[in-house]
Amino acid sequence: PAGIDPERARALVDGWLDTTPGGRYLSDTETALLLSCYGVHIATFRSVTTEDEAIAAAHEIGFPVAVKATGAQWRHRPDLTGVRLDLVDADSVRFAYRDLAAVSGEPLLHVQKMATKGIGCAIRVQDDPSFGSLISFGVAGVISDLLGDRAYQVLPLTEDEAVELIDAPKAAPLLTGYRNAAPANRAALVDIVQRISALADDLPEVRELVCEPVLASPVGAELTDAHLRIGPESQHPLDLGPRRLR
Repeated sequence: PAGIDPERARALVDGWLDTTPGGRYLSDTETALLLSCYGVHIATFRSVTTEDEAIAAAHEIGFPVAVKATGAQWRHRPDLTGVRLDLVDADSVRFAYRDLAAVSGEPLLHVQKMATKGIGCAIRVQDDPSFGSLISFGVAGVISDLLGDRAYQVLPLTEDEAVELIDAPKAAPLLTGYRNAAPANRAALVDIVQRISALADDLPEVRELVCEPVLASPVGAELTDAHLRIGPESQHPLDLGPRRLR
């Protein structure tokens, strides 16, 4: 894809692994920095530890904003316990910060620009002992997780393979205007999938990457959360015969 900087990405990963050779999960800021090398941008956010910092961040980013808990146990919960959305003024940000800091027991929260509402999607890269790195795509949510409604492809992807990946899940018709809804910008989804594919293919030290949710709307596709784990390049066993993804 155009506008990528693999040399900078390589330097970042090498630097992080120099200090932690066994690998680790990157911080949210580090994850955003690495993804940006491939033109994948997380909706603007700021890390805050006080009410006043949260309000200042909201004014800097621009209303409306969301306030989010940062712990892994608060991400992607169907009950949305760890997030407060559509905050339109300083008072609502102050109240949301107090509430979430108390609920999570952690003063470190994120204030994030509200993305355009759309259909939540999940793009993931995972290491497979037989195939190497796989990329998957599905509509985000507890139902898709429960039913395993995801499609998989071996990296790297061509543009046609990225289109096939997006079209493969059973819930994919939601992206094309199901029941008279406005269709999502599938070209924007294809672009993000190809950029993530390029990142994972260029950087075999990426052991795990979860981009969820990617909000697909008629105007584009916006990523609001991601977490990424790096580690030493995996050593896969010798090829023992033909395999195929089902």
